[in-house]
Amino acid sequence: MYNEQILMMKYIGLCIVLLVSSVLFAQQPKAFEALDVFELEYADDPQIAPDGTTVIYRRTGFDIMEDRSKGNLWMIHADGTNHRKLTSFDGNESQPRWSPDGTKIAYIASTSEGSELFMYWVASGVTARLSQLENSPSGLSWSPDGKWLSFSAMEYVAPPVIASMPKKPKGAKWAETPRITDRFKHEADGQGYLKPGFRHIYIISSEGGTARKITSGDFNHGGSLSWSRDAQHIYFSGNRTEAWEYDFRNSEIYSVHTQTGIITALTDRNGPDRSPIVSPDGKKIAYIGYDDKVQTYQVSRLYMMNIDGSNKKEINTNLDRSISNLQWASDSNLIYCTYDDKGNSKIAQVTLSGKVSKLADDLGGTTLGRPYASGSYSVSNNGTIAFTHSQPDRPADVGVLSKKDKQPKIRTQLNEDLLGYRTLGTVEEI
Repeated sequence: MYNEQILMMKYIGLCIVLLVSSVLFAQQPKAFEALDVFELEYADDPQIAPDGTTVIYRRTGFDIMEDRSKGNLWMIHADGTNHRKLTSFDGNESQPRWSPDGTKIAYIASTSEGSELFMYWVASGVTARLSQLENSPSGLSWSPDGKWLSFSAMEYVAPPVIASMPKKPKGAKWAETPRITDRFKHEADGQGYLKPGFRHIYIISSEGGTARKITSGDFNHGGSLSWSRDAQHIYFSGNRTEAWEYDFRNSEIYSVHTQTGIITALTDRNGPDRSPIVSPDGKKIAYIGYDDKVQTYQVSRLYMMNIDGSNKKEINTNLDRSISNLQWASDSNLIYCTYDDKGNSKIAQVTLSGKVSKLADDLGGTTLGRPYASGSYSVSNNGTIAFTHSQPDRPADVGVLSKKDKQPKIRTQLNEDLLGYRTLGTVEEI
């Protein structure tokens, strides 16, 4: 009996030693290493369903073999359950947009022929390609009746030629043809050389078919696209003046008729007017702009006008911050927006009388290594918000904020499998 007690005590002691050793080992995270960058992920462009139950977002990571970013669409319920990949496709997917009735999701995916429009049917999980486009689409938007999709795409033109080069001998390895430009803006930060051409607006049936260009002229049309309630007009921002290339600060709000292609300017002041968004009741347009005083920095303000461009007025918020990313509440009585304050991006709501109420902090986390504010959000018909939530030591996860919540619920943890086991530098706010 005595020997059995001795053996039992030794066994317990060994278990304690092993347990303590495993705990100590688990508490020794590695330092963050250079190649760990390729393991980071972040959530981007979260789109919440009209009924507020489900969020589709782009899960962006990095390809160590190609040294570039890549992203696929993922789905998660607003309560954090059923987190899964939307499709089995391994190539790049982006810009998911729910149909007004919540039964379909339009999105853009890469193919061997370039980026194309695809549709996902929620009930069946079936996907189908809708388009065969010459150039990559962006700014995807549904018509209110769910019958049409609008997007913008480049229409490239041939660069100027000073002299024709002689034909080189077969197999000769000559230097590349010189790049010639007569444009004021021919390069952009983060993009490099810009191929000559103009951005135009297209529409396509949500059942697929041929995309039809509805804008014309050697001007750039695009940005955010917003439909009229009767699907007869699309509203956008651009500069269609003769000196558009040099008057780079100026832009106006335009409407284009989806059948006739007639373009009408709704604003005409000296300064940028942009990001128009039509109210759900179809009566008003909210937009962002300012009167240009030719200063280095100027605050972008909230404006509103009737659907025909009449009765323009500023919604005086008394907020000494630029606002952006406008979205209407489903009852047309509130406008959601974002603004930056002391290095932190906020989501807020604004009444039509100008009262601003902050709803959430820490919007961002969708750029790595770039010193700019970022992040995006969407709002369901019942006021539930899905957004990219970030902290200084964490890229973006999906956050969900319902009307009854005082604080958002963070529904993903995309980097805990890595950063939970790494020693990171301490971040302090100054």
